Amino acid sequence: MQEYVVKRADRPVPLSANHEETPWERANQFEVNSFSWHESGPKPRTIGRVLYDADALYLWFDVEDHHIEATVTELNGPTYRDSSVEFFSRPDPESNEKYFNFEANCCGQFKLAWQGPGWQERGIDRDLISSDLAASVAVETSVPRETREPKHDDESWWLAAEIPFSVLTELTGIELAPSKGTCWRGNFYRSGVQSDSQKATWNRIEKSKPAYHSPEYFGRLRFN
Repeated sequence: MQEYVVKRADRPVPLSANHEETPWERANQFEVNSFSWHESGPKPRTIGRVLYDADALYLWFDVEDHHIEATVTELNGPTYRDSSVEFFSRPDPESNEKYFNFEANCCGQFKLAWQGPGWQERGIDRDLISSDLAASVAVETSVPRETREPKHDDESWWLAAEIPFSVLTELTGIELAPSKGTCWRGNFYRSGVQSDSQKATWNRIEKSKPAYHSPEYFGRLRFN
């Protein structure tokens, strides 16, 4: 099982690509480089970093992508079909099987949901973030537009997000305020690729077909 140490920011965290003289410089880096379903072709690189402070969780991704595309413009839409990144987490792994998933496309549109592990089979036990609550989530990307069509010279894009703990607390019904020693479970993903061979995760998923909603394969997130 992979473990990622989430460092605490000691000053404001910018949602930008420039990390010089910012808390991002101290953040640990992870790679979304487990290609469980690879058969042939390239393995595009995706790296990321995570920080936190008293108010929010901060995510940053840098994505190699030679086919940057996005069509979803509605909150909680199928952003996973676009060039996108995802973060799933069980913030209360000892007593609650539910997890949240944050899925954001290259243009910054996102889905944020709270669900149990069997929601896909049963079609119940899932809550999506409201538009009012979503307004408190900040997302910045290198593709500042509503939609994006692929271009011949596409190479990469980045995304940064700030998710307040107050938002996660209201969505999940769990008081979330991680501190040093807190442990969550979770995984990071690359989505919207052109074939299953290019789908990748941070913690490996040992299933024959792509199945991102697999909390049994979440890694460990330890707050420091």
